[in-house]
Amino acid sequence: MKFLRLFLRFPFLGIIIIFLSKGISFAQEPIGGPYTVDTSTVLLLHFDDNLNNESPLSTNGVGHGTYYYLPSPLGTGMGKCLRFKNDALSDSSYVTVADNANLDLTGDWTIEGWINVFTFGTTSGDHRWVPRLCIKPGDEIFWRPNWWVELWGDNRLFQTGFHTADQQNWPAVNSANNVMVPGQWVHLTFIRDDSRKILLQMVHNQSRQLIWFGTMSYANLPVTTPLTNNQAVHIGFAGGGNDSWLDGFVDEVRISNIVRNFAVPPIITDVTELTNQPDYVTSYQVKAKMEAFHSTGTITSAQIYYTTNKGTTWLTSTMTKSGDFYVGNIPQLPFGTIIQYYVSATDNYGSTSTYPSTGDPYLTFAVFKYNMLVLHLDFEEGTGTPIDKSMFHNPVTSPRPFVYSTDAKVGTYSILMQPDVTPKRDSSFLDVDAPFLSASDFNVSLWFKVDTIKQYVRIINRPLEYGNWWQNNYEIRLQDLPYLRARYYVDPNTPNRTQEYIEMDIPNSIKINKWYKVLFKRDSTKAVFQLYDENANLIREVMNDTSVYNNPPIQPNAPLRIGNGGNVNGERGVVGRIDEVKIYNNFEGITTGVKEDNSLPTTYELYQNYPNPFNPKTVINFSIPKAERVVITVYDMLGRKIKTLLDEDLYIGRHTLSWDGKNDNGNMVSSGLYFYRLDASNTSLTKKMLLIK
Repeated sequence: MKFLRLFLRFPFLGIIIIFLSKGISFAQEPIGGPYTVDTSTVLLLHFDDNLNNESPLSTNGVGHGTYYYLPSPLGTGMGKCLRFKNDALSDSSYVTVADNANLDLTGDWTIEGWINVFTFGTTSGDHRWVPRLCIKPGDEIFWRPNWWVELWGDNRLFQTGFHTADQQNWPAVNSANNVMVPGQWVHLTFIRDDSRKILLQMVHNQSRQLIWFGTMSYANLPVTTPLTNNQAVHIGFAGGGNDSWLDGFVDEVRISNIVRNFAVPPIITDVTELTNQPDYVTSYQVKAKMEAFHSTGTITSAQIYYTTNKGTTWLTSTMTKSGDFYVGNIPQLPFGTIIQYYVSATDNYGSTSTYPSTGDPYLTFAVFKYNMLVLHLDFEEGTGTPIDKSMFHNPVTSPRPFVYSTDAKVGTYSILMQPDVTPKRDSSFLDVDAPFLSASDFNVSLWFKVDTIKQYVRIINRPLEYGNWWQNNYEIRLQDLPYLRARYYVDPNTPNRTQEYIEMDIPNSIKINKWYKVLFKRDSTKAVFQLYDENANLIREVMNDTSVYNNPPIQPNAPLRIGNGGNVNGERGVVGRIDEVKIYNNFEGITTGVKEDNSLPTTYELYQNYPNPFNPKTVINFSIPKAERVVITVYDMLGRKIKTLLDEDLYIGRHTLSWDGKNDNGNMVSSGLYFYRLDASNTSLTKKMLLIK
């Protein structure tokens, strides 16, 4: 998860995860040693009964704490290896190499070493949580280093990276989870190719077979020069803190100021990560930059692999070269389909890499309709697992047994959110995992009644990842007591992004043991946060209609969480009752300042488009009193048909569609007055709209 944590703060870095599926058949510099010193070697430690450094560009190592040497099992000529005994914090075993300018890496480099982890920690309270193979720690604080090679015990992944000179970013590559296996030797390679502004990480097993490969681009960072310092290189310890001690073996640590000529699979960057797609889109384009690492290499095959049945059957679509990218298309799929996909590149040496890697989640998107009800929890089961009443029947889970209450606002039952059980902190929140629950435009509503008011508790949120309660597609939370806050995290990849968050507060309004209804709605023109009393009367409404258009929300795939987020006192969950949760995906058309009306329409209505005049997109809302076929068409002033916007069977209710100013041939029409007409049964309704360029 650490690669996601970096992405959360610096998403423009575009961390890429790739996996090798074939061996490389051409000869390169052998990996793993034993190495001999050359002019590019700035540090080389064999650990053959000593800490001698073969490179004249830096000094010998200095040992600290309890360590000793044992015969290396890594092959002919490898001699001995070094054992750090750090199964207790009091052992404090590590090696340092004194600082000099050669060890401050700023251009190309290759950092390597063998590691065998015996024991490790899984939380920050354990001294072996983030063991370092090697690091050049920072002057001001150790975790702002020049560079580092480490592992994270909670996810058993390896991380390699550097800190930028402006101290604002720390680009890094993370292996997949569970690549580190206790008691097994692996060789780690960390390459910085500064000419292409990419980082590479390779993990080889004891037989020197590549088991994981990853890369990322740091080209878009405002500053790409690493932060230098005056600290010694540390091996087996981070140089600060009490959670970075390595309990295990190391061998053959080498640092070079060049990109070593190792066998490296194809590089895949800038992959299109599709968000949910409307049902009228005829295909879903995926682009990726793919290049062979070596100058003699070429990409011979590029493919998209996709599945609609969770991997039971995989289909392929060929990607072709177009400028700097390889481009392919997933064909149109029916409304309601959930698609998982990845891309693959093979070079002329038979080496294949993929994005994402094997073992990591596939890229995922869903095919939607506008104003689609994607979740409806009424909790009328009264016992057992809550059932989603939407057409998707999304599974609902919780870390604790579901408990219902007869104190309900709608119907007979609500869900009871219980206090945390210390020391486990496993409050009775609900998780719902489905890609339909993320959208640029949404309508989220629920009833709640709290027994206690706790600061920063999320009533509902759609987070970017597990453990992240601050970057959401949407969230409603208790803020500075007793405020309510609705907000979303603005997609940092938006070109014209002007804000980090869109947030709205309703102050001094919540009391314990009283029912309230909240609605948080966003469309392409505005965001609205509404609070209703127990009689569904509007108490307060806050609206943002000035900065929403250029600040769309991020589109995560982590499960929706109801009743849980994070709390400054460590208490994580809502204590009280929640009822009648409804979420509409890709919602267009917000009515403001009125009592919430949940009734179904009884007449045909065609509403005025907005914005009007418009350029280049406008939204059209309409209502139908029964399920039937509906046609909506755009005409010019001479009565000529310009565009069929809709021709399909719809369900009863309010619906939304949009027009982007293009005709049926996909060409932009000229400025002027146009008519849009709804035809259903024996009804025909028409309104005017004005396109201005």
